[in-house]
Amino acid sequence: MAKLEPKPGFDWGRVTWSAPDGRIAPICSYCFAGIAEDDVPLMMWKPDGHVAQFCTQCQVTWWGVMRIDDEQDG
Repeated sequence: MAKLEPKPGFDWGRVTWSAPDGRIAPICSYCFAGIAEDDVPLMMWKPDGHVAQFCTQCQVTWWGVMRIDDEQDG
């Protein structure tokens, strides 16, 4: 199984985690960009219930997620 890790230069100290089991704000935990209702953020949880989520741009920049535009789907 592959392990998902951020790219070199990612700073875990910049990640803002939500309160344990609290409401998750619709912003990126790394760059604070807004996350729209129809976006699919990368989300991770700590065992104690803290949550971090990453916007589409941070997924591409820091996590190596490849984005496929809707125009290419046909």
